[in-house]
Amino acid sequence: MRVIGELLKEQDFLSFVNIVVGAYPGRMDGSQPTKEQLKNLFMQNQSNDESHGYYGLWEDDKLIGGMRLHDFQMNLFSKMLPIGGVGLVAVDLLHKKEKVAKELIQHFLNSFIEKNVHFVALYPF
Repeated sequence: MRVIGELLKEQDFLSFVNIVVGAYPGRMDGSQPTKEQLKNLFMQNQSNDESHGYYGLWEDDKLIGGMRLHDFQMNLFSKMLPIGGVGLVAVDLLHKKEKVAKELIQHFLNSFIEKNVHFVALYPF
Protein backbone atom coordinates (compact mmCIF):
# COMPACT_ATOMS: atom_id res chain seq x y z
CA MET A 1 0.00 0.00 0.00
CA ARG A 2 1.32 3.43 -0.95
CA VAL A 3 0.94 6.54 1.21
CA ILE A 4 1.95 10.14 0.49
CA GLY A 5 2.73 12.44 3.39
CA GLU A 6 4.94 15.22 4.64
CA LEU A 7 8.53 14.45 5.61
CA LEU A 8 8.80 15.18 9.33
CA LYS A 9 11.44 12.97 10.95
CA GLU A 10 15.20 13.17 10.52
CA GLN A 11 15.24 9.60 9.17
CA ASP A 12 12.69 10.59 6.49
CA PHE A 13 14.96 13.39 5.33
CA LEU A 14 18.00 11.12 5.31
CA SER A 15 16.14 8.59 3.15
CA PHE A 16 15.03 11.39 0.83
CA VAL A 17 18.62 12.65 0.50
CA ASN A 18 19.77 9.15 -0.49
CA ILE A 19 17.04 9.04 -3.15
CA VAL A 20 17.94 12.52 -4.45
CA VAL A 21 21.66 11.70 -4.70
CA GLY A 22 20.82 8.49 -6.58
CA ALA A 23 18.35 10.23 -8.89
CA TYR A 24 20.73 13.10 -9.80
CA PRO A 25 24.15 11.39 -9.85
CA GLY A 26 25.93 13.93 -12.06
CA ARG A 27 24.78 16.93 -10.05
CA MET A 28 25.59 15.87 -6.51
CA ASP A 29 28.50 14.26 -4.76
CA GLY A 30 27.39 11.11 -2.96
CA SER A 31 29.83 11.45 -0.07
CA GLN A 32 28.55 11.35 3.51
CA PRO A 33 29.37 15.03 4.31
CA THR A 34 27.34 16.11 1.28
CA LYS A 35 24.40 13.97 2.36
CA GLU A 36 24.54 15.41 5.88
CA GLN A 37 24.65 18.96 4.48
CA LEU A 38 21.65 18.27 2.22
CA LYS A 39 19.69 16.67 5.06
CA ASN A 40 20.38 19.65 7.32
CA LEU A 41 19.47 22.09 4.54
CA PHE A 42 16.17 20.31 3.82
CA MET A 43 15.27 20.11 7.51
CA GLN A 44 16.17 23.77 8.08
CA ASN A 45 14.10 24.84 5.06
CA GLN A 46 11.16 22.79 6.28
CA SER A 47 11.17 24.33 9.74
CA ASN A 48 12.04 27.94 8.83
CA ASP A 49 10.10 28.54 5.63
CA GLU A 50 6.36 27.89 5.45
CA SER A 51 6.27 28.61 1.70
CA HIS A 52 7.49 25.13 0.85
CA GLY A 53 7.42 21.62 2.22
CA TYR A 54 8.84 18.20 1.49
CA TYR A 55 6.59 15.24 0.75
CA GLY A 56 7.33 11.59 0.25
CA LEU A 57 5.69 8.45 -1.05
CA TRP A 58 6.03 5.39 1.17
CA GLU A 59 5.43 1.82 0.10
CA ASP A 60 5.29 -0.69 2.94
CA ASP A 61 6.90 1.85 5.32
CA LYS A 62 9.83 2.48 2.95
CA LEU A 63 10.33 5.89 1.31
CA ILE A 64 10.55 5.35 -2.46
CA GLY A 65 10.12 8.90 -3.79
CA GLY A 66 9.72 12.50 -2.80
CA MET A 67 9.26 16.09 -3.89
CA ARG A 68 9.36 19.68 -2.67
CA LEU A 69 6.19 21.79 -2.98
CA HIS A 70 6.20 25.59 -3.11
CA ASP A 71 3.52 28.19 -2.33
CA PHE A 72 4.23 31.56 -3.90
CA GLN A 73 2.64 34.55 -5.63
CA MET A 74 2.63 35.37 -9.34
CA ASN A 75 1.99 38.75 -10.93
CA LEU A 76 -0.58 38.19 -13.68
CA PHE A 77 -1.71 41.35 -15.45
CA SER A 78 -0.81 43.47 -12.39
CA LYS A 79 -2.74 41.23 -10.03
CA MET A 80 -1.00 38.98 -7.53
CA LEU A 81 -2.31 35.42 -7.62
CA PRO A 82 -1.38 32.37 -5.56
CA ILE A 83 0.52 29.71 -7.47
CA GLY A 84 1.81 26.27 -6.57
CA GLY A 85 5.13 24.86 -7.61
CA VAL A 86 6.85 21.50 -7.56
CA GLY A 87 10.56 20.82 -7.60
CA LEU A 88 13.17 18.25 -6.70
CA VAL A 89 11.02 15.29 -7.71
CA ALA A 90 13.11 12.17 -7.13
CA VAL A 91 12.36 8.45 -7.25
CA ASP A 92 14.39 5.55 -5.89
CA LEU A 93 16.19 3.85 -8.78
CA LEU A 94 14.70 0.47 -7.86
CA HIS A 95 11.18 1.89 -8.34
CA LYS A 96 11.68 4.01 -11.49
CA LYS A 97 9.23 2.10 -13.68
CA GLU A 98 6.43 1.88 -11.10
CA LYS A 99 4.73 5.26 -11.74
CA VAL A 100 5.96 6.76 -8.46
CA ALA A 101 6.61 10.17 -10.04
CA LYS A 102 3.13 10.13 -11.59
CA GLU A 103 1.56 9.56 -8.17
CA LEU A 104 3.65 12.34 -6.63
CA ILE A 105 2.68 14.83 -9.35
CA GLN A 106 -0.98 13.82 -9.10
CA HIS A 107 -0.83 14.47 -5.34
CA PHE A 108 0.80 17.85 -6.05
CA LEU A 109 -2.00 18.85 -8.44
CA ASN A 110 -4.76 17.62 -6.12
CA SER A 111 -3.31 19.37 -3.08
CA PHE A 112 -3.35 22.75 -4.80
CA ILE A 113 -6.83 22.20 -6.23
CA GLU A 114 -8.00 21.55 -2.64
CA LYS A 115 -6.41 24.88 -1.63
CA ASN A 116 -8.34 26.56 -4.48
CA VAL A 117 -5.08 27.41 -6.29
CA HIS A 118 -5.53 26.94 -10.02
CA PHE A 119 -2.09 27.92 -11.32
CA VAL A 120 0.80 25.53 -10.86
CA ALA A 121 4.30 25.43 -12.30
CA LEU A 122 7.40 23.34 -12.37
CA TYR A 123 9.80 25.16 -10.05
CA PRO A 124 12.73 26.35 -12.21
CA PHE A 125 16.07 24.78 -11.41
